[in-house]
Amino acid sequence: MWQILKILYKQEEQKALMVMIAFIFIIGTLFYHNVEKMAYLDALYFSVITLATIGYGDLYPQTDLGKIFTIFYVLIGVGIFTALIVNINHALTQYHREKRSDGE
Repeated sequence: MWQILKILYKQEEQKALMVMIAFIFIIGTLFYHNVEKMAYLDALYFSVITLATIGYGDLYPQTDLGKIFTIFYVLIGVGIFTALIVNINHALTQYHREKRSDGE
């Protein structure tokens, strides 16, 4: 796992994605806390569950503003979250290629 994290850390794109993910989670958490009156932990939980497209349904926006924000939050956030997952997949692939070439 550490080797994969090293590969990811070397990629500038990955660093930017991590910052963007952190930023979007902070924005979502603050918005849901202030507008939807969720506790900070609930707001963060809802942000993560929403962007991971899990959607348990235990928490959901109650206000019209919250619903409108969530529409845009999902459209923007899922793309960023997907890019992060793709980069992790590329790092795993690179790790396994390097591991095979070292073993030969």
